[in-house]
Amino acid sequence: MKKFKIAIAAIAFLLGLVWVVTPLPSPLFLGDYSTLILDEEGEYLRIFLNSNEQWCFPPSEEPIPEKLVKAVILYEDKRFFYHPGVDPIAVIRAIIQNAKSSERLSGASTITMQVARISRPKERTILNKLLEMVQAVKLEIRYSKEDILRIYFTHAPYGGNIIGYKAACLRYWGKEPDELTWAEAAALAVLPNSPSLINPVAGQEQFKEKRDNLLKKLLDEGVIDEETFELSLMESVPGGQVPFPVHAPHLARRMENIFPGRRVRTTIDMDIQTLAEELAREHAANLQRYGTDNVAVLIAETRTGKVRAYVGSQDFFDDERLGKVDGVIAPRSTGSILKPFLYALAMDEAIILPDSRIKDIPTYYGSFSPYNADMEFRGLVTARSALINSLNVPAVRLLYTYGIYEFYSFLQVAGMTTLFRTPDDYGLPLILGGAEGRIWDLVALYRGLGNSGDFSGLIVLEGDSLEPGNRLISPGACYLVLEILKELKRPGSEYYWHQFSNQWPIAWKTGTSYGHRDALAIGVSPQWTIGVWAGNFSGEGNPNLMGSRSAGTLLFSIFNSLPKNPKLAWFKKPALDLTEVELCAESGYLAKPECEHKIIRDSPRTVKTLKICPYHRTLFLNDDETYQVCSMCWETGEYREVDRLVYPPEVVQYLKERGQSFRAVPPHNPDCPTLSFDNPIEIIYPVEGSRILVPRDITGEYQKVIAKAAYSVEKSELYWYLDDDFIGATLDRHTMPIALETGRHTVSITDSEGHTKRVNFRAERK
Repeated sequence: MKKFKIAIAAIAFLLGLVWVVTPLPSPLFLGDYSTLILDEEGEYLRIFLNSNEQWCFPPSEEPIPEKLVKAVILYEDKRFFYHPGVDPIAVIRAIIQNAKSSERLSGASTITMQVARISRPKERTILNKLLEMVQAVKLEIRYSKEDILRIYFTHAPYGGNIIGYKAACLRYWGKEPDELTWAEAAALAVLPNSPSLINPVAGQEQFKEKRDNLLKKLLDEGVIDEETFELSLMESVPGGQVPFPVHAPHLARRMENIFPGRRVRTTIDMDIQTLAEELAREHAANLQRYGTDNVAVLIAETRTGKVRAYVGSQDFFDDERLGKVDGVIAPRSTGSILKPFLYALAMDEAIILPDSRIKDIPTYYGSFSPYNADMEFRGLVTARSALINSLNVPAVRLLYTYGIYEFYSFLQVAGMTTLFRTPDDYGLPLILGGAEGRIWDLVALYRGLGNSGDFSGLIVLEGDSLEPGNRLISPGACYLVLEILKELKRPGSEYYWHQFSNQWPIAWKTGTSYGHRDALAIGVSPQWTIGVWAGNFSGEGNPNLMGSRSAGTLLFSIFNSLPKNPKLAWFKKPALDLTEVELCAESGYLAKPECEHKIIRDSPRTVKTLKICPYHRTLFLNDDETYQVCSMCWETGEYREVDRLVYPPEVVQYLKERGQSFRAVPPHNPDCPTLSFDNPIEIIYPVEGSRILVPRDITGEYQKVIAKAAYSVEKSELYWYLDDDFIGATLDRHTMPIALETGRHTVSITDSEGHTKRVNFRAERK
């Protein structure tokens, strides 16, 4: 009896020792899972291999299909719900069967023991089998039966590099587990038992035999009826693997880098994504005939900021055309795409309104001189026309007035993430494409314009939300700019869109970078914000590349194909954020008594006031109206007071060239003593009476001569004339490049107060 007690104690000690020295792995599985990228409805956009090049889906709380559970339990472990992790009956049976045969016929492994084994695969030996039994008991203590089943189905091998039942269902049949037939469930049930020997691709006959045997057991156990059994036998086993879908591959790659090994549900709408991919592919094929290889598209909901389609390139797998580059987040030149925001900000600052005239004349800021795309100047142009025609000179002059620092700060706060230089480094070319931007950021900016000036960005993860409150432009200014952008001429057959009742309005803008490397088109409606880029990822320019033609046509193809909500046809007028003002019809600024024609227009409600019309003036003329006079030179009773529209001479020149006529403004009385007062203008170069030799460059071409002037009034504009022909205006830094022919010349400079300075010199070309 004593020896028996000692033996029992020894066995208990050994079992306890084994229990202690056989811990469960922690964690049970290392978490090396495939990354699953889903659309908003849970459809797969893309599935990535894990680090071991396996398809292994992350665990989920979805219920395991009943068909699969019954098939597996019957095949693998029919007493699973009753044993503590080890099935004593199966162990005894295995011992007897293996003892009678020289081969290993049965392993007695339960599902729980298989979980222990696949968590840390080991060589199959008796010792390891005993360790698995101990770990199986521990698993039963720690987890419920349902949890153990879920762990098993998630990590069981199903042939090749397929791990887990969900990956197997999709890879072999292209369907979700809850759609499995009894034949398919039986096929999956037999695979983990010997995945290396029973391969559904290489071992069709053996695989089908195993499956059919299991189906017979299901029939014998009353799980399925005879009809189901017969129909199931007629089903073939999979003869290959179904490729996983690939949609929004660039976005999927971004998400996989951020959330590796996780199930990521995005805001992508599969229908819209598929549509955008198809249209982008077709449009790119057309562009490629003319030397432009790549396009990118981003579509977001204006109200929510949810990204509904993300096309990084026309073909992710087109390595010859660098298709793996993500054009949605690749910084590219912005061209003219930022101009609408400057105009809206200027309206909020009461600098302009849509009808306000802006100078469109040659203008120099030191060495920088902007020019319009058509190389023409219009003298004066309304802000509306300047924005519709994307004129560069008025935009640069407006940025100079508004402030580079202020505009730069707005772009940063509004969400433009690519401004890595200082405002001074960008300078005035910032508004003409001097900075680079991502389509992602630009779509977010335009969405802000369409969202009443609230710049809250975009979201691409389902469940995320945007925090409102980043209002940087008033709703009134946004509305006025959107109304202007709606009037931009559409490309191709869209030109006559307003004549068709089934067409929808959209505010849109294009941009073309210097050197024709990038073409942009971005449009916003109350429902959709769409961004399109076209160009070459290689950076190669193409003279055929234009924002309207190369990107705009795709934008409208997409916009016209998107679903429309009639309640969101166009932006509602923000009546509370607008007020009516009386403007001079000729200048577009606040009317004064001298203004003959007046108009009523909407203006954003702001504490600042638009300037008064600068062009209508009250003049005092002598009786025959040959001279202007003042209190210092008029004769009592021999002058008259008249109201005239007086444009600056530098503007008049270009207006005349465009066919407009004006009443000449008489000069001031030359005998007036006020003309002898100090002149604030000083011409530094050329010097009066000098002789200038026109220089050549290394190619022999004649160069321009740089004239210089000094002016005692800060932030003022000077107007330059060569031989009485206007050649440009300068601000702050008064230098003017002049093309000179051989002969005598006169340079004249005038300021806004009427002061004039001139020098005479001779130029020679040799």
